[in-house]
Amino acid sequence: MLENEVLPRQLYGGNGWRIAHREYDLRTLELVVRLEPTRQSAVCSGCGETKRRFLDYKGKGRRWRHLDAWRVRTVIVAPLRRVKCRWCGIRVEKVPWARPKSRFTHHFEAEILDRARESSIQGVCRQLGVHWTSVMRLLERWVHESAEKQFRRKLRRIGVDEVSYGRGQKKYLTIVWDHDSARVVWIGKGREKETLDAFFAKLGVRRAHRLVCVTMDMAQGYIASVAKHAPQADPVFDRFHIERYLTKAVDEIRKQEFWRHGGPLRELVRGKKWLLLRKWRRVHWRRRGDLAVLLHRNERLFRAYLAKEQFDHAWSYRTEAGMLDFLVRWRRLLNWSRLRPLLEFYDMLMRHKAGVLAWAKHRLTNAALEGNNSRVRGLSIRARGYRNPDHLMVVLYHASWRSADARR
Repeated sequence: MLENEVLPRQLYGGNGWRIAHREYDLRTLELVVRLEPTRQSAVCSGCGETKRRFLDYKGKGRRWRHLDAWRVRTVIVAPLRRVKCRWCGIRVEKVPWARPKSRFTHHFEAEILDRARESSIQGVCRQLGVHWTSVMRLLERWVHESAEKQFRRKLRRIGVDEVSYGRGQKKYLTIVWDHDSARVVWIGKGREKETLDAFFAKLGVRRAHRLVCVTMDMAQGYIASVAKHAPQADPVFDRFHIERYLTKAVDEIRKQEFWRHGGPLRELVRGKKWLLLRKWRRVHWRRRGDLAVLLHRNERLFRAYLAKEQFDHAWSYRTEAGMLDFLVRWRRLLNWSRLRPLLEFYDMLMRHKAGVLAWAKHRLTNAALEGNNSRVRGLSIRARGYRNPDHLMVVLYHASWRSADARR
């Protein structure tokens, strides 16, 4: 079954080659399958043109690692012929089961790529018995071949965010996400304006002017880069980041109340941080009594909590005018409240008014991109970290892009 059907179909499709001999090598503990050509013609490995005659044989034979047969290491051995091409000169012939200059068959490379998505590089090396460099070079080649096809796709709505991949102030990656196809488009080192400028330089002026909107946080470098290269695109500030600034303001009020009071009132505030920051609909019914007592005893925290809950209504508007009118009315609730952190939060929203109100028009967030960032951290943790960020970027590209071609 192995000799007559499976191997011929995997390796050469039954054309131009045949299995001459197979044996089990007791010294190396591997199954050796020897092939020999059945035609006088050969294919040039440079241009792919078929030559009617060949010059001579190069060496005794070349070895390729193939998929294990019955959990036994399998090796393909075949003599290669040299051909004289009018375009490429003298070249070694191209075989149908492997790439030129590769020591792995197409199916074995596909096995490596599939396992590398679910396991670390070192784990793939232990499972298949290959060197770490061989696996990484294969991933780099696959990513390089897939990058042009992936980057040529239409881009209309993208998201930009940074992710930390290690300790330190400079260990950040900028990730560009396509909302329409839910995939990673581009990854760059750093989180400065120059990092996103490099993406737009690769994207080109014509494609940059076709962008409709860009979701991001309020990082000034990203805002400046988008305004420079894609001024027609609407910046949409992420809802999660805006609410994070809001909860940070409420927590600042909680800290002020903790230090402003003493005795029983201080003990009442102690340990209530996450109870205050959680939305009322998500507070467990057993904890709602504690929250009600706290808000009843502290008027400033009651006003801050009420403002936080009412601000959630801003995300229900479908027009920018309606959302702006709500924010103005929400600001009136803070009059004479002396809740300075919330007033500063409102001033920040007005400084970035265009990006905040764009939510009502596009209704997009960076939720999918934040989920992808957890994948980045997971890949880094799975491999116990990467010394070279380029390797992490290659692994992330490979984990994000899928190919329908089983032979890659």
